[in-house]
Amino acid sequence: MTEEQIDVLNPDGTFAGYSRGRTEVHEKGLWHRTVHIWAFDKSGRILFQLRAAVKENNPGLLDTSCAGHISAGDSSCNAAVRELREELGVTKTAEELEYLFESGHESVLNGGSYLDNEYYDTYKIVLSDEEAASLVPQPGEVDDFVWMTREEFFAKHKLNPEKFVDHPKDYAWLESNLVL
Repeated sequence: MTEEQIDVLNPDGTFAGYSRGRTEVHEKGLWHRTVHIWAFDKSGRILFQLRAAVKENNPGLLDTSCAGHISAGDSSCNAAVRELREELGVTKTAEELEYLFESGHESVLNGGSYLDNEYYDTYKIVLSDEEAASLVPQPGEVDDFVWMTREEFFAKHKLNPEKFVDHPKDYAWLESNLVL
């Protein structure tokens, strides 16, 4: 199986003109693009995914509803639609995604063996009652889903921040914006 190729970026977020395999991107800390998608139900609850216990990074932590790398040559919108289908079992169109913001993030994981330097595009979607009731976690990626109100999230995050993947800009957006 061929490894996913990812477009490499300059530190300012512009395309560097070449792509590399996912492993090399993270071994060398090459800048690249990803997507974060926050899913809400009709009452405004936020969907968090419980990362699979077998994940290389942040296993067993609560994370954005859905996220993933943008493959070489792909758009963030297409990547978001693909990740929703793969990780949640939800089919949405690009038109159903609401673009929120871009952010840069640097992190060193796994004792320095995994360098994650990324720019990510953040989207919001609202799930129908049927979609919210029939989510399908992707084996090896997602172990479960947890719904929380904003108030529940911030209370739990304040008490136990170590149980969540750290996304400061995303959390600031959740705190300062009405979600629906």
